[in-house]
Amino acid sequence: MKHTKWLALLILLAMLLAACGGGTAETEAPAVDEPAVEEPTGEPFRVAVVMPSAINDLAFSQSMYDALVKIQGEMGGEANFTFDFSEGMFVVDDAAAAIRDYAAEGFDFIIAHGSQYGSSLQEIAPDFPETSFAHGTTSATFVEEGITNIFAYEAASDQGGYVNGVIAGLMTESNVIGVVGPIETGDAKLYVDGFVAGAKSANPAAQVNVNYIGSFSDVALAAEAANTHIAAGADVLTGTAQMVVGAIGVAEENGALWLGTQSSQTSLAPDIVVGGQIYDWAVVLNEMLDNINSGTLGGEAYLITLENSGETIELNPDFDLPADVAEQVQATIDGIIAGEIETLAIAASGEPFRVAVVMPSAVNDLAFSQSMYDALVKIQGEMGGEANFTFDFSEGMFVVDDAAAAIRDYAAEGYDFIIAHGSQYGSSLQEIAPDFPETSFAHGTTSATFVEEGITNVFAYEAASDQGGYVNGVIAGLMTESNVIGVIGPIETGDAKLYVDGFVAGAEAINPDAQVNVNYIGSFSDVALAAEAANTHIAAGADVLTGTAQMVVGAIGVAEENGALWLGTQSSQTSLAPDIVVGGQIYDWAVVLNLIINNINSGTLGGEAYLITLENSGETIELNPDFDLPADVAEQVQATIDGIISGEIEPLP
Repeated sequence: MKHTKWLALLILLAMLLAACGGGTAETEAPAVDEPAVEEPTGEPFRVAVVMPSAINDLAFSQSMYDALVKIQGEMGGEANFTFDFSEGMFVVDDAAAAIRDYAAEGFDFIIAHGSQYGSSLQEIAPDFPETSFAHGTTSATFVEEGITNIFAYEAASDQGGYVNGVIAGLMTESNVIGVVGPIETGDAKLYVDGFVAGAKSANPAAQVNVNYIGSFSDVALAAEAANTHIAAGADVLTGTAQMVVGAIGVAEENGALWLGTQSSQTSLAPDIVVGGQIYDWAVVLNEMLDNINSGTLGGEAYLITLENSGETIELNPDFDLPADVAEQVQATIDGIIAGEIETLAIAASGEPFRVAVVMPSAVNDLAFSQSMYDALVKIQGEMGGEANFTFDFSEGMFVVDDAAAAIRDYAAEGYDFIIAHGSQYGSSLQEIAPDFPETSFAHGTTSATFVEEGITNVFAYEAASDQGGYVNGVIAGLMTESNVIGVIGPIETGDAKLYVDGFVAGAEAINPDAQVNVNYIGSFSDVALAAEAANTHIAAGADVLTGTAQMVVGAIGVAEENGALWLGTQSSQTSLAPDIVVGGQIYDWAVVLNLIINNINSGTLGGEAYLITLENSGETIELNPDFDLPADVAEQVQATIDGIISGEIEPLP
């Protein structure tokens, strides 16, 4: 395309000049120092970029903007390369509209700078097969779906994170370091994990406290998290994403050092910013441009690293960094590039991190216990398999005394982390945890950590299940034809009650004429009672049912026999009755378990409570792809999810 035409013109000019020489060496024209080059003909190469925040956010969006400015300069200015941008595209639907508009306007290359835009590209790219698209940070190109015009890009941000961690470990005087993370995903998680590993490798005595605030953009929350770290004694802070400007301000007010990533943040607080990792997306964008100009419009994924200079470590020239620290920085960079340093090593000892979980029902219950089992399988995969992470489990621990015995046995066997997956096990943990002060425990769903009792090695976790319940209720309210909906609850407590209350609120909000009948059967496990309750609802005219806990398999069977629709929660239940399960809320406990594991590896064994939500992706709404859901219902589902995440909808006001 444009670059190819220019190159061909230069080659043609060179050939013509050689041909015109015509004589021997003595008669050839003398060489000239600056040969004249004609300006390339044609239109400039046009790029558009959609980004979630401002182009001057000193973070993710600015890193892309700066790369495009750099490429424009390298290509000779606007005569050859132009780009437009849409900033602040936090709402995915707005971003999708902008992407489609740019494609319709004939831009050569459209960049969706955020992995959250992937589903939009899947829909839009096939409509514009002659246009090239890209998104990141991700490796998904959708080639397996038959789409051939999408590139992907991501960052090995753990590498620069590790280097920053080394600096932090060497520079801290209090031996307390604070990390302000956004949402635990993508290059943000990689950066934080790399940072923690680097800090611990340089200073094993350092305590690295990690706090994911659940938002990429909330400056106030970032400032609040930074203040919490300062109050805990941190004298070095770091963080990633556009919200960190709030945290940097707090660091500056308190004289704490700051280490940045993505874009240079030195200008914001030159007295305390030591430096940081800088992204240069031009490294991979130039490869994409070369491919586009040679006719390849997508299908490849790219990675920026320290080795290919897509990531660099830029130290503040006005900060008086000790010479030995500067030397260690360079040695660390060299070691990472050479492959001598593993930036995501889990344990210096080389032994795997060992987890045990006690759960009330089977690991394949399609509900509460399976949601935890699936999370542990996911984490094991993310951590590189059994060499780094292993877990054992005791299932069917309905009797609390039996569960307590299993918990104590696991602790005595030296497991690093023991999960009591049920709030009913809380009293057992209160007795057992103090006997094993070097072991970390967790239980849920609850917020009780027993800190007030002087216990410091118990975490807690719970689910904002009313959120997914509300979405399921909206679906039920829209899909019912009889205007009668049935709910089978277990015991009226915890996330079960939250789910039911949220479901009722959602159904009544979308369909005031609907009658929502709720029946708590008084058991989490009695399948027969659940089936009986479902039959009662069917007899009352219900054509849509829902329920929560492991006993719902009985209710789903009744729904299937009677052709009633089913909406699930906790784990996917589609496989049990694919013809009538519309979809439902899925728990991903990995979101909070990763936070807990990070804390354990940094020396904090308990005392914190975590919550999974739609916003932090600990809860997701998964619709059955084989169920023919009306388009208007699907649109309302997405609008409801967006409304809950933005705070416009309160499931339980």
